[in-house]
Amino acid sequence: MTKKRKKKIKVKHKKSIILIIVILLIICGVLSFLIIKNSNKIILKNIKNNYNKYVITKGNTKLYDKNKKLIGYIDKDLQIELEDIKNITIKNKYLKVKNSDNYIGYKNIKKIKKITDIDSNDNYIVFNKNIKSNNKINLYRNGKKVITLTNGINKEILYMDKDSYYVKYLNKTFSIKKDKKIKTIKKNNTSDKATDYISVLYYEGIGNNCEGNGCLDIENVKTQIIELKNNGYNLITKDEYIAFINDYIRLKEKSVFLTTGSETDEVKLLNDKYKANISIINDKDNIKFQNTNKKSTSKDKKDKLNRYVIKTYSSIDDILKMANGEDVSEEEINSNDFGIAVLNYHFFYDPNSQRCDEAICLEVNKFREHLQYLKDNGYKTLTMKEFVNWIYGKIDLPKKSVLITIDDGAMGTGKHNGNHLITLLEEYKMHATLFLIAGWWDISNYQSDYLEVQSHTFDMHKYGDCGRGQLVCANYDQAKADLQKSLDIIKDNTSFCYPFYSYDDEAIKAVKDLGFKVAFAGGNVKARRTSDKYKVPRYPIQSDITMQDFIKKIS
Repeated sequence: MTKKRKKKIKVKHKKSIILIIVILLIICGVLSFLIIKNSNKIILKNIKNNYNKYVITKGNTKLYDKNKKLIGYIDKDLQIELEDIKNITIKNKYLKVKNSDNYIGYKNIKKIKKITDIDSNDNYIVFNKNIKSNNKINLYRNGKKVITLTNGINKEILYMDKDSYYVKYLNKTFSIKKDKKIKTIKKNNTSDKATDYISVLYYEGIGNNCEGNGCLDIENVKTQIIELKNNGYNLITKDEYIAFINDYIRLKEKSVFLTTGSETDEVKLLNDKYKANISIINDKDNIKFQNTNKKSTSKDKKDKLNRYVIKTYSSIDDILKMANGEDVSEEEINSNDFGIAVLNYHFFYDPNSQRCDEAICLEVNKFREHLQYLKDNGYKTLTMKEFVNWIYGKIDLPKKSVLITIDDGAMGTGKHNGNHLITLLEEYKMHATLFLIAGWWDISNYQSDYLEVQSHTFDMHKYGDCGRGQLVCANYDQAKADLQKSLDIIKDNTSFCYPFYSYDDEAIKAVKDLGFKVAFAGGNVKARRTSDKYKVPRYPIQSDITMQDFIKKIS
């Protein structure tokens, strides 16, 4: 075979080898592509199966920083909220924790429907200090180690206690045990101002069956709680207060701590329904109070902490002053020495759009002037329970006290017939009592925290055959049956009001036998403790009343 022939065969053989190699490379490339594609499908499927807005760790979950560098591990059962992902792709191997610079891998998490492990630190202001450590450190939650950070931590202090620092991490609060290796460094974390005092408001008792100036009924306390919250005050817990006086926590301004002497059902209700955090101080708390009517600071001695004492005669204005940390001096009044004006209104109307020609009609602007005068001059508008306790000698009240009553439930008194009364009471935050003719209008039209509803008969607000009010014309059984029907609706027999100020012995007996504590008539004089409890006098307010007349009645 010639050299030329041999050379051709060699070249041909070489080309065949190259072709085979190319084919093999193509096959390997296709196979690799198919393997990678299938692998990516599996990974993408796993990401989709594990991703949700809310997830829980399955254990030993890797934790990464914003550069996807491994910085630690999370134990099982930590609930985490993730950033929303609109389009899940293969790039979503690292899932971002919401409101943080941290990421977790998709492998060791599983979906949950919602976060149930939630912190509430809305009252806290972080310290302008960080804890710093370059060593491995453990983060605890509820006494259990949850996170291990391999490269240490540099994080602002949320609050602390004797043994631990508390930090916000992954949107949850964790404790870190105090250690010599952990340093605290100054850091300008916030410009928010923390409070330097707490107003501690003390109730000797809260309940509907206790007596004395230190015992308040639930409606009174409820009103005070609503007013505190409406004025921006935060009702803190006992643990928060104790942490504050030990300089373990920074709280927002306008923080108030409520305490009482005993845990009644009424206290439990206020705590459950209105989140009042009313607490009882025990010996194990290692703190004691003195009744100074002054604010409490962390500089106070722990066995001589200041607090305000709430009395039955404490006005809303005084309570707001207490909450604001002002020194308050309340003079205890001997109620035997004075009378209380009981004002009797009927109808309210706006002359710009309504007309009312009866003598007992009152222009709504005149009623506003009355309330404004009471507010400007520091009058306490009483609940019916307060008035009854006072007239029976169970509590004392300030001299500037007044009881506002309204008869019937007609023009301007309900949400269905003008709504002037409730609107103004709620605007001025003043209490009044409506004596409702229960069979004439639906009681639901008169619902307000500032308006009590009491009985004015069921259907006896009319003249009878005897020429007097039907209640007087009726016999004892008829009168009692009617009043019982009113009580079936109103469900409160604290007080009663005679229609047309008209009564007789049988009417009074029916009122007493149904358990009413007091009954009101007319009289144009102040009510006193010596007044007949079933003929309590009132001042009827007429349409032509002047401010001078009004001031004279209540003074």
